[in-house]
Amino acid sequence: MLWSGSLFALPGIAFLIVFILVRPQEAVPLLQRVPFLHLFTALAVVGFVIDIRLRRLQPVATNTLPWVIGLFVTGIVATAINQPADLTARVVELAILFALYGILAHGIQRFRTFQAIAGILCATCCVITFVCMHQGLSPKQCIAGEEQDGGVEGKPDGRFCSDNEQCRGPDAEPGLEYKCEYVGLMGTYSVEQRVRYRGDLQDPNECALTICAGGMALLIGFALRKKTFGGRFLAYLGVGMVIYTVFRTESRGGLVAAMLVPGVYLLRRYGIKALFPAAAVAVPVLMLGGRSGEAADMSTAMRYDAWSAGIDMWHHSPIYGVGVKEFGEHFWMAAHNSYLLSLAECGIVGLVFFLSIIYLCFKTLIVGLKELQAVPGARAAIVWGMALLAALAGIVFQINTLSFLWHPVLWIFIGLVGAWYSAVRHHRPELVIKVTARDFVGITLVALLYATLVLPLYLKAKGFM
Repeated sequence: MLWSGSLFALPGIAFLIVFILVRPQEAVPLLQRVPFLHLFTALAVVGFVIDIRLRRLQPVATNTLPWVIGLFVTGIVATAINQPADLTARVVELAILFALYGILAHGIQRFRTFQAIAGILCATCCVITFVCMHQGLSPKQCIAGEEQDGGVEGKPDGRFCSDNEQCRGPDAEPGLEYKCEYVGLMGTYSVEQRVRYRGDLQDPNECALTICAGGMALLIGFALRKKTFGGRFLAYLGVGMVIYTVFRTESRGGLVAAMLVPGVYLLRRYGIKALFPAAAVAVPVLMLGGRSGEAADMSTAMRYDAWSAGIDMWHHSPIYGVGVKEFGEHFWMAAHNSYLLSLAECGIVGLVFFLSIIYLCFKTLIVGLKELQAVPGARAAIVWGMALLAALAGIVFQINTLSFLWHPVLWIFIGLVGAWYSAVRHHRPELVIKVTARDFVGITLVALLYATLVLPLYLKAKGFM
């Protein structure tokens, strides 16, 4: 097979990652006139097709592809049955997510290319981290707008403040709500003093998860790849920025994810004995960071309400669910649980597909790393496999409290796991990792137990069913 150092798909992939996460069109209104998301998706797809035609890529499906297709098809069928008026919009949204996953998983088949894309994703997350860190260190200003989810969505009016009351003074505009928040670069501002980004990352919890997975985990990977002290120092400096920013998001799940990322490395190197000192560090960190008090308790109670509503939706349509992104049409707030969301919107079939994807990602990385351990020259594959495993551990834990099922960050990482598998198989084509019949039976049983016993009993114990 012919190979050159460049791929036509790479510019489209890079632009997609940057555009989806950084959201420059929200800071520069002029950019909103051009449908860049669709243009970059088309650019990546066309580039991928050209690379296949030029034999720069092999037309070989990665192992997660059938399960991803199954989940997306189930979601489309559920939407067509329950909300046919929304079908076109949902198909377009899913097509963009599928293209993002598919091009990453199949358009990267060498570790040199993998490292280039990992660098772009890592740099993008570092930019987001810097913007959020700067936001938390900046003076507070009055935000004028409408009350939404405990905060105010609007614009800074230029008045500096120390509390909300100062913003409601004689200079306030009638009919507007005001909050005193930290204001940062690119028009970003905090919510309830919790730093955040914008677009898909305007929720502090989702922002924390993204910079842990795309920032911290990949920065550690680059630190292990760098041979110079300066390169390693910059990478670990970036890790420190991520940790500080996660603290400023006050995300309890984000703090756990931030500890899970290095925890995976410690567990692999030192085994179970590493858990005891890690737990000794984790307990005070969780006590010092994250939200607490009445606001946190209320947030938890509302989350349980949403989970109970999700169970009711599944009871209404147990096989295929209520349709993609239709949870909000049946309940006033988000699901705050990606596993429950797959059950409510795509039924038990969708939950099985989703759990199969997650399981296969972990199996691919764990089995692949074990097979590569004694292979000469496999250091790059091992470093990036560990980085993905650490990132995935944080993601899988925190999406238990986030509506992340259709979030692009999740599908970027599922795509990167597929890319890692494709790159490994280029050198070891005999390595085949898949969901066996035995695996599938176990996954199905887990899905059924989760839907019928684990989650309902947990909610009943909390007094919400």
